[in-house]
Amino acid sequence: MSPAQRYHRRELIAGLRTLATFLDGHPQVPVPRYGTVRVSVHTNYDTDASSEVEAIAEVERIAALLGTTPTVEDGHHVAGAEFGSVRYEAVLITQAAMDRRAALDSYRDAIALDEIEGA
Repeated sequence: MSPAQRYHRRELIAGLRTLATFLDGHPQVPVPRYGTVRVSVHTNYDTDASSEVEAIAEVERIAALLGTTPTVEDGHHVAGAEFGSVRYEAVLITQAAMDRRAALDSYRDAIALDEIEGA
């Protein structure tokens, strides 16, 4: 782990502890009632992986550390574990999946809903 990675890790952990202490001492401050708070690590950006294959391997490595099995669906590789209502997860979205999404989004401006609603 590089010095910069160690620094960012310490900062994240300190920030989480500070937030928990603040929320514990300020019960009038609302917290999410429903759903899960997520801490997401994107293995193609947040690790030393230098290729998509390495980033997928990182998701698998993190899954093993968490004692879980990664899920793979439509190019999304995810490994996670819940800590109460907080979820830690490692994520990799393949370039092919991002390309499919970009192709789908490329048609977004082809249809104007106000024209359809006025028909």
